[in-house]
Amino acid sequence: MKRLSIFLIFGLVACDTTGEGGFITSGGIRANPVSADTFEVYVRPGNEINQFWCGGGEYASRELGAPSNARLYVVGGAGSGFTVNSPNTIQFSLLPPGQASGASGRVATWGPDLGEEEFVGDARRYCWEGFDRFFP
Repeated sequence: MKRLSIFLIFGLVACDTTGEGGFITSGGIRANPVSADTFEVYVRPGNEINQFWCGGGEYASRELGAPSNARLYVVGGAGSGFTVNSPNTIQFSLLPPGQASGASGRVATWGPDLGEEEFVGDARRYCWEGFDRFFP
């Protein structure tokens, strides 16, 4: 019984969506809204590009209700966060750069390029490439 209790506690902690970030994928990628049009995805070091697209696609689909054929745009390149103290963030929107309010428009030296786009469904497929492939 003691082991079951510990398992349940760790399970509840793993599902927490109110801690450091408002949205957390099953793989631990976090996202926060920046404005009505823009959201920021922050990831752990290693395999960042896949994590960025996975988190962006999951947030757009699950939180914003975007269909799989909606376009997901990079509106702020990789770098320091605006909603969280992290060096591994990127901003996304369902609107192109220049149309998304609150977007930084930051051009980065690594990660997806400003203006790069994917379909939401294609971005979500990055969740199954590597670290997050066992969690649909």
